[in-house]
Amino acid sequence: MTIGDVKATIRLGNQSLDDAKKSIEMANAQLQDASTLTLATLHDSRRAEAEEARKTLLAAADEVDLTLRRINAAQDHAEAYLGTIG
Repeated sequence: MTIGDVKATIRLGNQSLDDAKKSIEMANAQLQDASTLTLATLHDSRRAEAEEARKTLLAAADEVDLTLRRINAAQDHAEAYLGTIG
């Protein structure tokens, strides 16, 4: 494999990460809509199930944020490596 092949492979990987990021962001928008409706519905509820639903929605949002940060970090590292190999 040549340096050019490595660069092309890394660029393809970054494009795949861009595609993944767009998909996750679209799913996150739907999650936010569902969360807003759910939280409004459960607003006054003190039942254990309602509290569990709130925690689950927060955990899902945290997971989205973490995943997007990981994608961004992977792309940053890939770009840095491309800079290193010229």
